[in-house]
Amino acid sequence: MVAKKKKLDYEAAVAELESLVERLEQGDISLEESLKLYESGVLLTRDCQEALQSAQQKVQMLIQQSGQSNLVDFDPNMSES
Repeated sequence: MVAKKKKLDYEAAVAELESLVERLEQGDISLEESLKLYESGVLLTRDCQEALQSAQQKVQMLIQQSGQSNLVDFDPNMSES
């Protein structure tokens, strides 16, 4: 029976993803190993996307609970007053 890997938290998943990319960019591994690393990267990316979606949903719930009815897009060019 194959044991299922425990999901990493977002920061650990991103760090692992960066490590995988570095190994792939070095180019000194076999095609088979590259494919395994790529597959791992896809799974880590999915985990990161799920974590970000979950965080976004939590923020939306908190905003709704605080009585604010709508979200506005972040504008990095908006000057602070």
